[in-house]
Amino acid sequence: MIHDMIVVEKMGKPGVAIVSGRFDSDAVASSRAFGMPDLQWIVVPHIYRNLDPETCRTQTEDAIDELIGTLTASIDARTPDAETENNSRYEGSDRYDAILKMNQEFINDDLGDGLFLHPATPEAVAEMLTGTNLPPDHAVCDMPPGFGIATVEKIAVNAVMAGAKPEHLPVVIAAVKALSKIGGQGGKSLLMSTSPQAPLLIVNGPVTKNLGLNARSALGPGRDNQVNTIIGRAFALCFRNIGHWYPNKMDMDTIGTSRKFIQCIAENEDASPWDPFHVDQGFKANESTVSVFVTDGELDIQDQGNHTAEGLLKNLAYGSIFGTRSLQGEKGGVERLILMPPDVARPVGSQGFSKQAAKEFIHEHARGSLGKMIQYMPLEGEARVTEHWKWLENLSEQQLLDISIPVLDSPDDCYIMVVGADRAKTAVFPSGPAPVTEGIDQYMP
Repeated sequence: MIHDMIVVEKMGKPGVAIVSGRFDSDAVASSRAFGMPDLQWIVVPHIYRNLDPETCRTQTEDAIDELIGTLTASIDARTPDAETENNSRYEGSDRYDAILKMNQEFINDDLGDGLFLHPATPEAVAEMLTGTNLPPDHAVCDMPPGFGIATVEKIAVNAVMAGAKPEHLPVVIAAVKALSKIGGQGGKSLLMSTSPQAPLLIVNGPVTKNLGLNARSALGPGRDNQVNTIIGRAFALCFRNIGHWYPNKMDMDTIGTSRKFIQCIAENEDASPWDPFHVDQGFKANESTVSVFVTDGELDIQDQGNHTAEGLLKNLAYGSIFGTRSLQGEKGGVERLILMPPDVARPVGSQGFSKQAAKEFIHEHARGSLGKMIQYMPLEGEARVTEHWKWLENLSEQQLLDISIPVLDSPDDCYIMVVGADRAKTAVFPSGPAPVTEGIDQYMP
């Protein structure tokens, strides 16, 4: 809403946004991030989306006078945030006490993730910078959703706070760069959504073994996942402190998700019957990469006895039929990131299925009821239903339920990576927009 209103203003047309109460802080942050801190808006009590028509009408009528007054009044620019000091000093009874005070202040200022932060001293940052060939002031990108400038030094500072080592830094830099290339403006609208979208980092190539990234039971805590956790956390802190992805400011998630403690994993290339994912993306097998996916949930699909390729893939396809479908364009299907364990991938591959053939099989068999997929959005009077789908308004509920439609628009909307330990249990993530894969080697010293 704020971004759209800024576009209108830049067209020379004055506008005032209507913001619901919970989004007031986000409106302040967004207007500054998108370059128009003096954008004007009014606040109404409730979000419009699920209100009954009468409440929509009354809360709008109650706001009309304020809306007109704001639209016609002179602009009163909001006070900008105070500049943050580059260097801060914390003192205590001993070093540990000083670090605790630093942590508390960072949490109070919403600069952390709620966990212990390592002090980013000048010495620690200088050591971290030895992990890359880039100069500290090199601007890697502007980082969504708030588009702060991600210099190498800023990335290094956040990596230090996460507990990373210099050799981890190139992976973090590459992941930051990849995120900036996703979808429209780095997937800005998704990352700012009230839905639980969150990035997932997947690393390929020699760097996975060099750093000790786990490719087996790779999603979760513990000793085996120490490197996974640290790199994911370093990226997450960059996301917050450079991309301004703060809860209730630029991240308006309704409930939240543990996936926002961003995770980094490796593909289990040694256990895969197929080329690794980065080779599918045009890289050489001996190159190291990180791929950034934006995920929107997670489902465990277990298999309790299938041993044929078709049986395993049918179970996987049927389990992938969940979620909603958009009616905002001719295509409205979803994407699926599939983390396939070796006990599924090996028989599928050995029985003649290429990765592409497996994706085509899943696309063909992952079909569901259109009526169930669009139940979340009543058709009547819905502005987001494009002309291509208007004919659905004339159908009965039962007719809509009887329409079978693919969950995926194309086999290419399915991404398969071999990840995991022994056991036929597959993790499926709704995902999208399409992932971006960035080379890591170019950032190494």
